[in-house]
Amino acid sequence: MTETTVEQSVLEILAGALDVSVDELRGEPVLARHEWDSISSLDALAQLENRLDVTLDLRAFHAARTVDDVVALVRPTS
Repeated sequence: MTETTVEQSVLEILAGALDVSVDELRGEPVLARHEWDSISSLDALAQLENRLDVTLDLRAFHAARTVDDVVALVRPTS
């Protein structure tokens, strides 16, 4: 999966969990500016792990504050 595909997938998953458009999330990438609560966070975590076939560290995931932070967590390492 390319970096662009990973970023797009993360944006789509987060937008769905937050019930906002991808464009809204791009315009305001700080998750706390949206309805980022424990339910949306767990929903996003489950979707990210399932769709991108990754296992995320829960503490690192909860420390993520922006879309870019989440992308960095799931970005494939070389």
